[in-house]
Amino acid sequence: MAGVLFVDLWPEDDGEERWKQRFEAIPATAHRLGIAISVVHHRRLEPARCAADPPAGIMLSGSRSNLLADPANDPQDGIAIEAFAAVGALLACLPAVPVLGICFGLQYLTVASGGTLSELPALRSVPAWPISVDGDDALFAGLPAPRMVENHRWRVELPAPGYQVVARSADGIEALRHRELPRVGVQFHPEYFAHPGATRDGERLLCNWLGGIASGA
Repeated sequence: MAGVLFVDLWPEDDGEERWKQRFEAIPATAHRLGIAISVVHHRRLEPARCAADPPAGIMLSGSRSNLLADPANDPQDGIAIEAFAAVGALLACLPAVPVLGICFGLQYLTVASGGTLSELPALRSVPAWPISVDGDDALFAGLPAPRMVENHRWRVELPAPGYQVVARSADGIEALRHRELPRVGVQFHPEYFAHPGATRDGERLLCNWLGGIASGA
């Protein structure tokens, strides 16, 4: 089975295919499940090459960037959706490949498909934020009342066409799933499950998604 491809959307790129410390729980979790996973920064992504040898799954990372910034007022964090053209090309080439977007990854999926974002009144940074799951979704199997790490200041305001809400919180939308394509995104950070004060719910969620890739579900 082809491995999972993790696309690093963080603005800094050191020019090497290696994991940033903030993401290190993801390859560790995948390897425990016997799943191969590789990382590539979005600026070095080659969509045609990936499409020729498709991964079994694609993960889109979080980032300190945002897609709604006014460049005059937010020169450090603001970035245009066009900066991720290679990501869009990759997803267009591989509509049947499962995708998991994490925080900024969810926001990218939303904006790229015609949805909208809004800014929170203040940065949300909580180690165990309560999430309410809508219905029965495989991503949240075994997690009827999850508590996840929140670290963001932007959220999905209006889902893109084709996406449905599968989890919410007091802040609004926490997870979306495409009705036809195998694409799902979460606003929180499941990969931060080992941070102080965090629960292990994020680890379970990652295992649910990666396990589905391994089984072909």
